[in-house]
Amino acid sequence: MKLKVDWVTILMDYIQEVQDKPFEWGKWDCCIFADEALFKISGKRVIPKEIKGWKTEEEAQKTIKAYGKTLGNSLNKAAKKAGMTEIELPYLSAGDLVLMKTEEGGEIAGICDGSWLFAPTDEGLTNKRLDMALRAWRI
Repeated sequence: MKLKVDWVTILMDYIQEVQDKPFEWGKWDCCIFADEALFKISGKRVIPKEIKGWKTEEEAQKTIKAYGKTLGNSLNKAAKKAGMTEIELPYLSAGDLVLMKTEEGGEIAGICDGSWLFAPTDEGLTNKRLDMALRAWRI
């Protein structure tokens, strides 16, 4: 994977564009959001075609379990297959794929803009502090 020349502007525009997009499993969830962001800034997808197609939270959990057992392992597997490298959390920067914790104790996928971590929720696109990151990968 390689970043487009104007990737920072593309990423910031994308985050603004999807700010109020309603959450929908398999169409607009944390994995789809992160995959689309990475596609916008690099031109390449991270989620393999063969694992897409979930429509409910239950189906998403089954897909994750079948692909990598956990969301973190699944992100790691997909990111490495796409040519991304896992990075140390103190080095988080714009464009990084992240696994982050939620306030409820769960985990979601998202994208870092350099200052915040972003992911879609039922309330729209949310931003979380950088210290909510558990793992991260860079193009």
